[in-house]
This record gives sequence, C-alpha cells and structure tokens, in this order.
Amino acid sequence: MNKDNKRMDCFTIGHSIYESEAFVNLLKLNKIQWLVDIRSVPYSKHNPQYNKENIKVFLENNGVSYIFMGNLLGARYTNPELFFPDKEIVDFRKVRETVEFKHSIDTLINKLEEGHKICLMCSEKDPFECHRFVLVSCALVKKGIGVKHILENEVISNEALEERLLSKYKIEHGNPMLFESTKTKETAIEEGYVKRNRDIGYIKADVASIS
Repeated sequence: MNKDNKRMDCFTIGHSIYESEAFVNLLKLNKIQWLVDIRSVPYSKHNPQYNKENIKVFLENNGVSYIFMGNLLGARYTNPELFFPDKEIVDFRKVRETVEFKHSIDTLINKLEEGHKICLMCSEKDPFECHRFVLVSCALVKKGIGVKHILENEVISNEALEERLLSKYKIEHGNPMLFESTKTKETAIEEGYVKRNRDIGYIKADVASIS
C-alpha cells in the first residue's frame, strides 16, 4: 500500500501475435508508462517485432519506457534446488523466496510507489497459461499490490484468474469455523497456484526455444 492507503495496481500483458501498433495502443489505452519485459528469452522467431532490441526502440518512440527483467523475473531456472522434489519442474514457491526475486519485486513496488504505471510483458496471450500470473502476480498480490491483466478486448483482475484456478482444479473451500476439515479460500487458492505451477512450470529437460 502507498502512503494514502490506496491499493496500487500493476498490469500485465502477453504480446502474442499482436501487430506492434495494436500492442502499443493497448498500453496507451491503459496509460502504461513502463513496460517490464519478464521473458527469460526476450526474442520471438515468429514475431520478430518483439525481439528485445526492436520492441525497446518501438516502445520508446511511442512514449513508453522499456526495461528488461527476464533474467530476474523470468520462469526458467536450472538450479536443482528450485525444482519440485519429485520432478524437475521449477517450483515457483522456492523462486519467490530467493534474494534476487524478492529484490526485483521490491524494485517494481518502489516504482509503483513513485507513481509509475507499470505493465509486465511475457509472450503468452492468456495470463492463465503464463508465469506472469502464477509466479510474478502471485508475489505482488502477497505484497498488497493489485494486478490487472490486459487482454485484447478487456482487462481482468487477478482475483478472476484465482477463481479460474479453483474452478479448473475443482478445489472446494468454505468456513473452517463451521467445518473443521474445510479449507479457507486463501489456502484453496494457494493450492491452485501450486497445481497450475506444476502444469505450466519450466521443465529442466525442455529444449530452450524462441516462440
């Protein structure tokens, strides 16, 4: 929270196959000032307009600042200590506890506190399929930051995606004061994040690719 006790919001977007003009128009529509690239590999074989050097120049020519943080907030890690114990998939809970990740989240929050309108960018169109929701947005929400996801025709809240988690994985919750074995909604959502992490997380055996 900022000094005025107003919730600060951070935005996210997936560049997908948008034409450059359509992409920057979505940013302008939401008054974005800073685009933070959180792709581990900031290049696209099929959409070269989103290669790091190209998108930086294009955005800055259109009044949007670009910063690359994919080395700090990306999804790909090779340290075995960050994997799930039963499978070589990156465990986002462990990533969120690393010093580098925590520092990067604090850097984003400091920029938000300074009044900057920030949007995190990855490649997937649907945030539900992307670490920007399951890893980064989750961390921001835990710090009291609101997260909104820019889609082609609407902006959806992070809370809406969390409801989607509960629905997809059929995780029930209720009032533990009434039923001792019932999960709280917070616990249920946390379980949903872990399940989604296991479905979309970076697998060590994956061959690095450029989308």
